[in-house]
Amino acid sequence: MNGIMDFLAGMKDFFLQNGPIGLFVLAFAEASFFPIPPDIVLIPLAAAHPAGGLYYAGITSAASTLGGLFGYFIGIRAGRPLLSRFARKNNIQKIEDMFARYGGWAVGVAGFTPVPYKVFTIASGVFQMNIATFFIAALVSRSARFFLEGIIVMAMGENAATYLNKLLGPGSFLMIAAVLILYFAAKKSRISVRVSPDRVPGYGFARKTAEKYIAKYGEFGIYIIGGIITACIFGMMFAKLASEMLERELGWLDWGVIGFFKSIKNPAADAIMNAINFIQHPAALLMLLAAGIALVWFICKNLRMPVLAFISFAGSLVVQWGMKSMFQRPRLSPPTHLADYSAYGFPSGTALLFTAFVGFVAFAVTRKAKRRCKMAAAIFWLISTAIIGACRIYLGISYPTDILAGFLVGVVWMASCIVIGEIMEYLSAK
Repeated sequence: MNGIMDFLAGMKDFFLQNGPIGLFVLAFAEASFFPIPPDIVLIPLAAAHPAGGLYYAGITSAASTLGGLFGYFIGIRAGRPLLSRFARKNNIQKIEDMFARYGGWAVGVAGFTPVPYKVFTIASGVFQMNIATFFIAALVSRSARFFLEGIIVMAMGENAATYLNKLLGPGSFLMIAAVLILYFAAKKSRISVRVSPDRVPGYGFARKTAEKYIAKYGEFGIYIIGGIITACIFGMMFAKLASEMLERELGWLDWGVIGFFKSIKNPAADAIMNAINFIQHPAALLMLLAAGIALVWFICKNLRMPVLAFISFAGSLVVQWGMKSMFQRPRLSPPTHLADYSAYGFPSGTALLFTAFVGFVAFAVTRKAKRRCKMAAAIFWLISTAIIGACRIYLGISYPTDILAGFLVGVVWMASCIVIGEIMEYLSAK
């Protein structure tokens, strides 16, 4: 547990070191899938530069709102198909009606309080909440939280952190409760309070901008933004991991995981793991490449995606060669019969290739295949990548951090190939 906390603290320091760019990336990611809240970077940055408190608050608000839109489309693309398999259509319709009536309030409360905001951004997409309402609720609630933090830090300096933890922690729920009490008291006393969204400053502009963006770019724009942000986040995580590896600060993680795998060793598991490890044999890799390209060709019915699948495979080999030659970290058990660069293990080439190539094939399937095949492709990618990584560690071939590094770099390369593919498709359709 201490190791995990140390790693999270290191991630916080890394985002802080990257200033406004790190803050933007973190705020975007936290709104859709990342666990670290942007407050822990916004407050120190604003405290270090009080005059720029509102500037940092603006960056955080904009990035978090855009990240919320990304989470919204995750809900539409991934959550909706999954929900349709396990819930009846009439029940889904009832929940949609509730989101249509109260979804804006739910997003607003989540955006201002410590409630996991990403849960509500994804749920809004799943239940097809009106996107303009979602955008306004997200923009107002996140801006209210982050600008309030910026103003307080500007006024109180370094002492603001203590008050903000109380005000925007449990205190935020009290503020929401007070607003609700006033609302119901006004309603009970028959005081008419009507707020038309059209009268809110900036509502019309924000709504038209969101509608124009969706109408013009649609899923293409979301994939591009999401792909670039994903590549940046995983790239930054790899940079942090690599720096700690070079400083020899990850021994606790490597030997802790290795010790666990040694404790479960037995002849049956040895046989299974050796069989799985055959995947690194050149003949097996060629079979994997042929099968993946054939599947993408069959699903997509065009030449562009199979070519990109091949690039994701070949590029993985080039990337691992360059990085292994650069870091030159010996394997846990170095081979003696392969090329010189194969004696190095950081990042794991097998983990990198599987993550990037199989991940790209899974993405191609999710774009074109039927609903059941989409879920199966995503699950296969995650499970197969995890099994390959566990196999390498179990057999004493790679350090756990080698596997983790291969996964991180693999995601960066996969996201890059996806972005290239989306741009090519968009340009060809124009």
